[in-house]
Amino acid sequence: MKTKLTLSIDKDLVQFAHNQAHSTGKSISDIFSEFLLARKATLTHQESPKISSMIGSLKAYPINDSKLAIHQLYAKKYSH
Repeated sequence: MKTKLTLSIDKDLVQFAHNQAHSTGKSISDIFSEFLLARKATLTHQESPKISSMIGSLKAYPINDSKLAIHQLYAKKYSH
């Protein structure tokens, strides 16, 4: 259930919030809600909803992150 909340913040932050809302195509309420959800997840050591939706999205891509592979990539990149 959604409910209204009144906040008192600096005029600069109000302008910043309006600019962010305009540039992202979201409402100030949505931006504030996302911030609080991320903060809550951090404090309770949980993943934010956005992170949860991304988990597993890279499984289709083979990633070789072994130390040897990384070392070889750096050697190739920085050898002249």
